[in-house]
Amino acid sequence: MKLNKILFSLMLICAMLVHAQKNVENIDGVYKGKGAVFIINKNKTFLIMAYATLIKGTWNIEKDLIYLKPKNPEDKFFVYARKNPDIKIGMRINFSGDGIGNSNIVVGEFPNKMQALFNDDANCLDYPNVHVFKEKWSSVTLLEDQNEENWKVSDIPRVMYSFPTGDYNDFIVQHMQDSLYHNDFVFKITKKGLSDVNSGSGDVLKKSTIKDEFSNEKELEFINQSFDMAFAADYKLVNNAYNTNDDMNGKIDLNYYKYDKLKNVYVNPAVSAKELNYKSKDYHYNDVLMKFDRITGTSKPWIAVKKLPKPLFIANCNN
Repeated sequence: MKLNKILFSLMLICAMLVHAQKNVENIDGVYKGKGAVFIINKNKTFLIMAYATLIKGTWNIEKDLIYLKPKNPEDKFFVYARKNPDIKIGMRINFSGDGIGNSNIVVGEFPNKMQALFNDDANCLDYPNVHVFKEKWSSVTLLEDQNEENWKVSDIPRVMYSFPTGDYNDFIVQHMQDSLYHNDFVFKITKKGLSDVNSGSGDVLKKSTIKDEFSNEKELEFINQSFDMAFAADYKLVNNAYNTNDDMNGKIDLNYYKYDKLKNVYVNPAVSAKELNYKSKDYHYNDVLMKFDRITGTSKPWIAVKKLPKPLFIANCNN
C-alpha cells in the first residue's frame, strides 16, 4: 500500500514537471497589453517597453502564475569620476538623473558640510546641473530623505552613501528616482494565453513572435543593451554639454577615437586639431569626449543630518 502511494506521488510530480516544462516552452514571445510590450525570452529573461520606460529582469513560474521580477537599481546613487587637468583647485560635480531637482536629496562632506541639493518646490531647473566647488572633499556623501508619500518606500534602499574622491576631481552623480523601482508583474497562465491577475475581465494578452515585431535583430539587441547603458554602465562618455550618450541614439566605440593624454579626453582623429572644439555647448557634438569611470563607495543606514541653511541650487521661476 505504501509503495502504491509513493508511486502515485512520483507520477503526480512527473506530471507537474511535464506541465511546467510545456509552459516554459510555450511562454516565450511578445505580448501586448496594459499600454506596454512584454518580451518574454526562453532564457528566463524579459524586457518591458512602455512610454519612456524600459524594464529588464528575470521570470519564473509557480503553478499557473508567471512572475516577472524587474532588475531594480542596486543603489539610489551611482557616481562616475575622472581626473580633469583643467581643474587646478577644488572639484566639479554634475548632478543628473530624472527627479534630480529634489529638495530631499542631500549632498556634501559628512558631517558638517551637508546641504539640500535643490530648494523646496524647485520648478525651473537648468541643464546640465553642474557646480564647481572651491574645495575638494575627501569624499562625496549622498542621501535621500525619507519620503512618506512613497508607497513603495520599504522596497527602496534608504541609506547614506559615501564615495572617496581619491585622485579624481570631476564627477557625475546619477540619481535613481523612485519610479525606476518596480514590483513584480504577475500573469496567469491559461490555455488561451497570459492574463493579468489583477484584472477581473480575464482578457488574454495579444501574443506574437519576436520575428513578427522586430525585423532587425540588432534593433532589439540594442534596446536590450540600452538599459545597461543608462542604469548599470561601468563608464560614461560625456561631451562638454554632458550628453551621456545613453539615450538609445547609438553606442560610441572608442576604438574610433584618439586618446589625448594631456587633456584626458578622447578626440575624433578625423577632425584637425584646429577644428576641435573642447568647449562646445552643442548637445550632440561628439568629437571631444570625456570618459568617467564608475567608482564604488560605502553605505550605512540612513540617518537625519544637519543641513546648511542654503541649498546647492536655487531653481525658482518666480524669482
